[in-house]
Amino acid sequence: MEDSWEKHCCGIVLKTLADRDWQLVEDQERFTADICAEMRQRDITDTTQERTAIQRAVMRHYCVIMHAACSGSSVSHQQRAFRELWNYLFPIALYKTHDAQLAQDLTQQSLEKAWKHLAQCQDSASFLAWVGMILLNEVRDWFRKNKRLPADSVDVITETEMNRSEDTPEPELNQTPASPGSVEIDQVINDDLHRQLLDAIEKCLKDPRQRAILIESFLNERGYKEIAEMLNLAVGNVHVLRHRALRTLRKCKVFIKSLGDYFK
Repeated sequence: MEDSWEKHCCGIVLKTLADRDWQLVEDQERFTADICAEMRQRDITDTTQERTAIQRAVMRHYCVIMHAACSGSSVSHQQRAFRELWNYLFPIALYKTHDAQLAQDLTQQSLEKAWKHLAQCQDSASFLAWVGMILLNEVRDWFRKNKRLPADSVDVITETEMNRSEDTPEPELNQTPASPGSVEIDQVINDDLHRQLLDAIEKCLKDPRQRAILIESFLNERGYKEIAEMLNLAVGNVHVLRHRALRTLRKCKVFIKSLGDYFK
C-alpha cells in the first residue's frame, strides 16, 4: 500500500514537470522523494486536494531550483531557466493583452527587470510569483500610459488595478507575494469574471476544440502537451486553434459586452 502511494505521488510529480516542460531538475529521484515525504507528513485524504497539494509543492521546490539557475554560473542552466520563465509568463501576458507582439515585448521587459533585480527576491520558493508580479506591473503600466481600458480589447485587469490612483506607488520589487501561486490565472481574475468569461467563450466559439483549448490553457493553466493529449491533437495544432479562437473572440460582441458590463 505504501509503495503504491509512493508511485502515485511520484507519477504526479513527474507529470507536473513534464506538462510544464521543466527540465532543470538534475536528480529527479531526490526531487520526487523530498516532495512525497512532505506530502506524507501532511496526510491529505481527499484525492483532488492531494493532487493539487503535490502540484503546488512541485512549483515551490522547482522555484528554488529555477532561481538558483538564474543566478548561478552555469550558462546553459541560466539560459534554460529564462526560457522556462518566458514560457510561463508569455501566456499570462497574452491573456492580459490579446496582442502577441505586445505580449512578447512585455514579457521581455519583465525578464530583463527580473534579471537586474534577482537579489531582491527574498523567497526563492516564490520566485515565479515574484516574476509574475513584475509582469503584472509592466502590463498595468502599459495600459496606463496608452490610456487603454479593458473593454476596448479582450484585456483582463482586475477592477482594483484599473481604479488604482496614478499617484499610488508601485509595489517594490523585493515585496514577496504571500503565496507561490499568486499569479496563477484562477487567482488573478475573480469568480464573477471567471464565470462571465466561460459563458462568453461558450457563446462565441462554435468549435468545441477551440473552447476547450482556451478554457484549459488560460483558465485551468494546463500545458500545451497536456491539452494536446486530452484532445488527441498535435501540439502545433493546439497553438493554431488557440490563435484562431483568440482572433474570433476579439470580434465577438457577446464577449466584449460581457467584459464591458463587468468593468462599468
